[in-house]
Amino acid sequence: MKEPSGLVRLVLVQLERLGELGVARDVLLRQAQIDERQLPDPDARIPLAAVTRLWRVAAEHVADPAFGLRIGAETSVREWGLVGYAGAFSSTLGSALKRFAHYSRVMSDALVIRIDTEQDATWVRLDVQPALRAYRPAVDARLAALVSACREMVAAPVTPLLVQLSYRQPADVKEYERFFGAPLEFGTLASSFLLRSDDLARRIAVADKTLVGYLETLADQTLASIGKEQTQRERVHRALWAELSERNPTLEEIARSLGVSARTLQRQLRQEGTTFAKLLAELRREMAPTLLRDGRHGVSEVAFLLGYEDPSAFRRAFQRWFGRSPRAFRSSAD
Repeated sequence: MKEPSGLVRLVLVQLERLGELGVARDVLLRQAQIDERQLPDPDARIPLAAVTRLWRVAAEHVADPAFGLRIGAETSVREWGLVGYAGAFSSTLGSALKRFAHYSRVMSDALVIRIDTEQDATWVRLDVQPALRAYRPAVDARLAALVSACREMVAAPVTPLLVQLSYRQPADVKEYERFFGAPLEFGTLASSFLLRSDDLARRIAVADKTLVGYLETLADQTLASIGKEQTQRERVHRALWAELSERNPTLEEIARSLGVSARTLQRQLRQEGTTFAKLLAELRREMAPTLLRDGRHGVSEVAFLLGYEDPSAFRRAFQRWFGRSPRAFRSSAD
């Protein structure tokens, strides 16, 4: 399985903003073990492990725990490069967000943006690499940047109906309330915000259908050059990652999202030495420690969030994975 990667330009934006906060670029790069020679081309790619290290190092140098929110709030959609421009010249906010979702892998292999419409409102759901899923600065930066992009593209206030953040509620949320202007929920599986359908219908002032056509062609070429996930296992893992934040997906649902029958998907996974059940268990194993460390949910609630109907089944699985009970794991993490 190839190493996940993301655009260098996103790292460059982060370094610039951290510099404005008083953290020297050379210090960040040295401590995050990133070589300057990895960064000359903004549209080159860098391993996500390096991105994770950079976030951890940044948090050690910035006293403000909400610095990720500030980084995201001050990011322009055009700083996202090709994908940002494709959105910025779309006809409506809704079409821009759909382009962000479709081309999210151009920005990062581990970035998942989903658009889910529910009657008069639409969820914009965002998830990032597992190591940063509940890491406050990274979550804040990604979500704030996406909300800022919405406001920038329509050149008007866009106020979510609700904002969900995938980490434990901090002591002070005033800055979050000021920026989002919406009710906040913490400790969710994925970070999301809910927009009125009227907001998605808003026109983008600089819309250019011809230019967007060219940009989409380039984005399609870039997506092809990155390469599709090389195995069905990778595709299923990504689909599960996107779906599990909302519900417990079935084999049939995942197969449908991948454009194959359930029987075909089962056969393909067997040929790769795995099964749907094993992949679902792997993802649950990956997500369980983060949810337990967060401390907002009880063990039974974590079991429910991970799609277990019976909390005892989750406890048995956790004991098998980590050699101790979920409760013991949480106590040692406190």
